[in-house]
Order: sequence, then C-alpha cells, then structure tokens
Amino acid sequence: MDKRRTLTESALLLLVSLFVMISQGFAAQQVIYLLTAVFLMGIGFLLPKSVNWILILSTMPLCYWWPDIAYYLPPLLRILSMPTKRFEAATFFVYSATLLLLPLSAYQGIIVMLLAISLYLRQNDRAMTTLGQDFLASTDDHWEKQQQLALQNKQLLDSHETQLALQIAEERNRIARDIHDNVGHLLSRALLQIGALETINQEPVLEEPLAQLKQTVDTGMDHIRLSVHDLHADSLSFAEAFQNLLMIEHLCPVEIQGSLFTDLTDKQHNCLSMVIKEALTNTLKHSQATLLTFHFKTLPAFYRLQIRNNGIITNEQYPPKTGIGLQTIQQRIRLINGQVHIAQTDTHFQLTITIPKEPTK
Repeated sequence: MDKRRTLTESALLLLVSLFVMISQGFAAQQVIYLLTAVFLMGIGFLLPKSVNWILILSTMPLCYWWPDIAYYLPPLLRILSMPTKRFEAATFFVYSATLLLLPLSAYQGIIVMLLAISLYLRQNDRAMTTLGQDFLASTDDHWEKQQQLALQNKQLLDSHETQLALQIAEERNRIARDIHDNVGHLLSRALLQIGALETINQEPVLEEPLAQLKQTVDTGMDHIRLSVHDLHADSLSFAEAFQNLLMIEHLCPVEIQGSLFTDLTDKQHNCLSMVIKEALTNTLKHSQATLLTFHFKTLPAFYRLQIRNNGIITNEQYPPKTGIGLQTIQQRIRLINGQVHIAQTDTHFQLTITIPKEPTK
C-alpha cells in the first residue's frame, strides 16, 4: 500500500478526532490520550500484518479504562495493516460495538461515521494497491512477451539468412558448373580444332592468324577458369577451407583427430564451414579454453563431427543451451537434415554434429 497516502489520511482522521474530543472542553489529560493514540498508531504502522490483531484486541480494554481513547479509533483503524477485507470489516464492527458501550453521549454517531470513512479509505487503498500490482504484472508480462517476440523474430531472420546463404551458394555452384560444362567444353573443342587446322595448314600466310586465334581462345579459357574458380563455393576443398578457418587470431591450440571429410556435397560443405566458423567464434568469445579438439569420423551412413573445448562459460548472459550462436548452428544443421547434440560438464563443452551422407554432385 502507499505509505504516504496512509499516513496523510491517518493524520487527517487524527485531527478530526482531536477536534471532536476537545469540542466538549479542553482538559490537560486529553494530551495523554492524544500521545497514547499517536504511539499506538506508530506501532500499528510498523508492525507486520500478522501481529496487528494483537494491537486491535488490546485497544478494546484500553477504551474501557480510558473511554476518551475511543475518539482515536478511526485513525487507528485506518493505519493498521490487516490481511483481508473481511478482517477490516470485522474490526469496524468490533470498534463500533465498543463505542456503543462507552459513555460518549451524542458523539458516538460521529465516531462511528469516522470509522465508516476510515474503513472506506482502507478498502479504497487496498483496491488501488491491487490495481497497481495488476498493472505492474501486466506491464512485466507485456515486456516479457515483447522480448520473446523480438527473440523469435531474430531467430526467424537468422534462419531466413541461413537459407538464403545456402541458396546463394547453391546457385553460384550451379552457374559455375554450367559455365564449366558448356562454355568450357566449347572452348576446349575450339582449341583442339585450331590445333588441327595448324597441323594441316599449308599456307604460310595463315600461320600467324591461326596462332593469334589460338592465343585469344586460350586466354578466354584462362578467364573462364578464373571465373569458375571465384564462383564455385567448393573451389577449395573442405580440408583447405577448414585450415583457413583455423587461422583466427588469438585462437587457442587446436587438436584434430580423425580424417577430414572428403565426399561432402556442396550444401554440406557450405553448411559445415559456416558451423565450424560459428563454433570457433563462440569458443573465442565465450570461454577460456586452452585446447579445442575436432574429431572427424566418417561412418557408413553419416558423418560425425565432435567439437570439444576445455573452457568454461565466462559470459553470464550466454546460457549454453539457449545462446543465439548455438541456435544458429542447430538451424543450419537441420537444413541439411542433420542433428546437433550439446553436452556440458564442469570440465568441457562439446558439440556433436551428425549429417547423413548424400550423393555428391
């Protein structure tokens, strides 16, 4: 509840109660009643809800001993912390019954009215507090859902980018193969035909043009080879691409076990290269590893790659099984019908990746 509002309303009720009491005439003993009421209100404000009932019960015999204390029951009712609305209503009726047994003459009705006002203020305060708590809970829930939506959008975007990268790589490979198979073969045939013409040529005047033509076609063939090399994502073997990835600066020592895969399809080659790069980046950024191990194993029906480091997670905001980097790896492997298993202990962190074998293109 709002403590400032509680204190303000209690103070106003205290002043009204004081005014009602001294309206019958001022006496020095009334100061004692006022100070006693203020003391009881202070205790009631500081005590927890679970023990306020003791204070409520103790005020009734006090009212029979000092009847004028009953004038201050409204502010006391307002400031006491009670667990439920029913408890507040019960206290109101107990205080009202106590007033009827005291010799307060015509002022009993005024005190009961002040008690009713105090009860209304308490229950209004409780309703406002509940509404505020509901608002905060709704705000937190809304913020949490926004964060979840943002994370899902990022994951969707990452998945889309992964698919797009693989599609681009496949299209580049297809174009490279078409150029190699069609244009490259035609130019090779042209070179053979020019060589045949040079062999059977009997005219000296045609020797230089034929040589120039052969040189031009040969230069074009070289350019075609360079273009195909640049386009083809598989222009480097998987072993060469893997060695290039290990040249990351500040990377810990690397141990390679088993034989690197040799019969990967273009899609598998591209995907594994991106996954290994992501794993290297995560190891460098999020662990204190002193050794990184790659275990390659080729089985009859699938390839298995285990990436293991002896480091620990250093970034508390990087949960090992929910990090964006690991989710990206899982999404990429799923795109080639593979599986990713994550294992972590106090001494190591390991990724086990399996992908089915497919006919090479």
